[in-house]
This record gives sequence, C-alpha cells and structure tokens, in this order.
Amino acid sequence: MIEDRLKKLRKKVRINSKKVVDGIINNPNTNSCAFCGAKNKITKEHVIPKWAFNNNPQKGFISPINGLNQKYSKTTIPACFECNSYILGELEKFIEYQFRKTDDIKDGLKVDVLEKTILWLEIIDYKYQYLDLRRKFKKHKDSNFIRFLSEIPIGIMQDIELSPAKVYTNLRISFTKLRVKSKVKRINSLLIFKTSNKEFYFFHKRNDYIFIELPEYRIAIFYFLTKSFATNIDAHESAMKIIQKIY
Repeated sequence: MIEDRLKKLRKKVRINSKKVVDGIINNPNTNSCAFCGAKNKITKEHVIPKWAFNNNPQKGFISPINGLNQKYSKTTIPACFECNSYILGELEKFIEYQFRKTDDIKDGLKVDVLEKTILWLEIIDYKYQYLDLRRKFKKHKDSNFIRFLSEIPIGIMQDIELSPAKVYTNLRISFTKLRVKSKVKRINSLLIFKTSNKEFYFFHKRNDYIFIELPEYRIAIFYFLTKSFATNIDAHESAMKIIQKIY
C-alpha cells in the first residue's frame, strides 16, 4: 500500500514541480498544496510529525537567526488532504513503526526502510525550507532589532551570503529530490545511531545536512542531503565534526 502512495507522490512532484515552486516564489503565503499545488481541501502539514516530539505540542524549533522558539503547532505548511493524510501520513506511520520495533539499529533496518527514511528526511528538508520562506524575522527580547528586517523571510536571512535567487534554487532542488524513487546510492550518507539523551533535538542546514534526535525511540539520525561517501564510516567522521560543533 505504501509503495502505491509513494508512487503517487513522485508523480505529483514530477508533474507539478514547476507550478508548485513558482507559486511559492511568487507568494510564499499561498494556501495551495506544497506538493501538488491543489487549492481544495487544504490542511496543515507539520514539518515534523507529532510523535517525534514525544507527542508534546509545546516542543518546537529554535530559529538560528534570532533565537525564537516556534512551537510544533505552528510549524506547518499547507498541503491538500490527499498529500497530507493519504501519502505523507502513511509514510510517517511507516517510519514511526520501524523505529519503534527496531532494537538493533545497525542490523535491524533493511535497505527498503533506509530508503524511506532518506525520503522522509528529504521531505522534512523541503518543508523546512518552505516554512522559512513563510516565516518573518521577529524581534527577540534580548536582541537588537532593525524594523525593515521584519519583512524579510527567515529563509533569506538564514544565509545572508546567498542571493534570494539561490535560496529559491535550493528550494527547487530539494523539491525535485522527492521524485527520485531509488535512494540506494544515498544510503552511505545516512547515519542512524543509538542515543541516551532524553530531549528531542533538531538542527538542519538546507541542502547540506539534517539531524534529528528521537529520545522515545533511543535513536539519532544524521543525513547528508547532497554529499556522497564511499563508506558509512567516512560519513560518520564528517557528521561527528558537525555534531560536536553545533550540539
């Protein structure tokens, strides 16, 4: 069943990619589906599913620009009912089930599961990039504030050395990845390891890497979104340098 739904997702992305991304660029606050461009039966698709936060809706994301916390309940983008519930909901249920039932991370996850985990992370990357184009720069209580910056999306402020055009190109690249069926060549770029930490943690650099810690499942995940590695060991060495610097 899930294979049929993911096939439908790939088809939607392939057919509608230009319409969807052009629509976001023209109006990031559009209420059209972020995956197929539909305008009917629009729902709120959360960037990361509720189960990842231990079902705690008070959890959220910290903006690297101004240190503000955005709660889970507000970390959403528009998606039609079919894309949200029928397709993405099924993928998230599949991922959650695999993480919950797997005791030995190294030996317990089959290639098929690893591929779907990669797709899930690529979807999060895309959703987060889109979310950052919808969010405006807001004043933090402990920081200075320049009023005109309030009209600039977080996605542009995130990496000021990038032009807006490059930001939009990154969004387009992240979206088109979703139509790629086989992720086998990307498996060495995915790291899943055990953790004993008690708190959810997340950080992400668009089209570069994504890290998510899921304490309820006692695992942490690091994925290089674009870099390829000859072995998983090589990826681990590079990932640990980033984790030690940021975490």
